[in-house]
Amino acid sequence: MKEQPEIRKKLHATALDAPKTSGVYLWKDEAGTILYVGKAKSLKNRLSSYFTSGRDIKTRILVSRARSIEYITTDNEYEALLLENTLIKQHSPRYNINLKDGKTYPVVKITNEDFPRVYRTRTIHNDGAQYFGPFPNLNAIDNFLDFVKRSYRLRQCRRLVKRSTPCLYYHIGRCSAPCAGKITKDEYRAQLEELYLLLDGDA
Repeated sequence: MKEQPEIRKKLHATALDAPKTSGVYLWKDEAGTILYVGKAKSLKNRLSSYFTSGRDIKTRILVSRARSIEYITTDNEYEALLLENTLIKQHSPRYNINLKDGKTYPVVKITNEDFPRVYRTRTIHNDGAQYFGPFPNLNAIDNFLDFVKRSYRLRQCRRLVKRSTPCLYYHIGRCSAPCAGKITKDEYRAQLEELYLLLDGDA
């Protein structure tokens, strides 16, 4: 399907009018069906990039089939990431399907323990843990988890074993060291609640 000049001009104008803030954008076809959901640190810069030369075949096909672009602004890039994943899960846009058959999207797991651990997984069990996602790819979820480790200082060890001194992660600000008694259960839960607010989109 070839790009139609008038439609392309309209789409390009929408891209140029978009704000330079983080957010999520949706490409839609003539029937209003969502073709693709993406996130951006700068909506204007990201959307404008779809109209530059040297685009791959997938991008050219997407633009040729689209009839409108909508976007939702967010307070930061991580809110955009979470919203993007929610919309992909709800609508399953055809151009967001990048994983091979038989694979599932990675999700964030928060374990059901006194001092919960946060990590990525592709399997969901009825184990009392909380799961958030899915994320579109491993790079997206790993970037998010790196942000979590830097911001919330939750434990990273698979098994919580009491220690007399904290590990290296405590000294570099990546863990609050519940293993060494450096934080109480209530204090740890307070940190975790902030993460829940972010994952639920209320932060």
